[in-house]
Amino acid sequence: MPELPEVETIKNDLSKKIIGRKIISVFPLWKDIVKDVPFDAFAKQVEGRKIVAVERRAKNLIIKLSGGVNLLIHLKMTGHLFIAEESSEISKEGKWIKTGNQDLLHDPQNQHIRIIFHLDNGKILAMGDTRKFAYIKLLEDRNLKEFLDGYGPEPFSPEFTEKRLKEILKSKKTAIKKVLMDQRMIAGIGNIYADEILWASRVHPLSISSKLTDRDIKAIYQNTRKILKMAIKKRGTSISDFRDAEGKRGAYEKQLNAYQRNGHECSVCGENIRRIEINKRGTHFCPVCQKESK
Repeated sequence: MPELPEVETIKNDLSKKIIGRKIISVFPLWKDIVKDVPFDAFAKQVEGRKIVAVERRAKNLIIKLSGGVNLLIHLKMTGHLFIAEESSEISKEGKWIKTGNQDLLHDPQNQHIRIIFHLDNGKILAMGDTRKFAYIKLLEDRNLKEFLDGYGPEPFSPEFTEKRLKEILKSKKTAIKKVLMDQRMIAGIGNIYADEILWASRVHPLSISSKLTDRDIKAIYQNTRKILKMAIKKRGTSISDFRDAEGKRGAYEKQLNAYQRNGHECSVCGENIRRIEINKRGTHFCPVCQKESK
């Protein structure tokens, strides 16, 4: 579920708390969260290294370590990253028993801890994931670049211009909702923000991308940047699982106009928001404000 605004929020939080810290040890509650390398080899490579930067690319969080080694973390649907006190107690099932951060302790979303990084300042960086879809990859700089090169332009990068967006959209003869969520086309947009961008742009999610008008494309470009920027400012959307690095909810859910609003009145025309499935993903739109282009 975490998309660009949510991962950006976590990145910003962690940048203030863990840069410069050394990883003393790594403790697994579920070793398979680490992909492509045995856990013992992973721990040996990570322990003793200093955290030098925290970055985001698309929906990936990258924790850069000394010596050109990187932790690439994808939170998938229900992944979380939290900072807590070293004195926090976690059961063998990965559930918080005791912690100085009461928000972490009492929020049922902050359970199912899968891995703990012990830092040199008396803190722990814990990663939880209810559904066990999230993962961590250990990549050297060269391999990290190769991995990330497959993603499309970032919505706030200089490469993401209205002209570039037009080239992307005109090249695809499929539903615009699918194009917006294709990470090879544009990085970081998922189900939540695709629905919100299309609602704000008055574009039906099933409209064929290559047939969109210049007006449609201009609106999608402007609303992509506007909505993602505001969602970052509001620290993400927490309708279900997302929490920031202190276990707190984001506030953007209060501004949603389409996503999971089926049955509620459209804030513009008063018609009920409807839900359909596109590529097996729930999609929400206003049938009056968002007419499907033919």
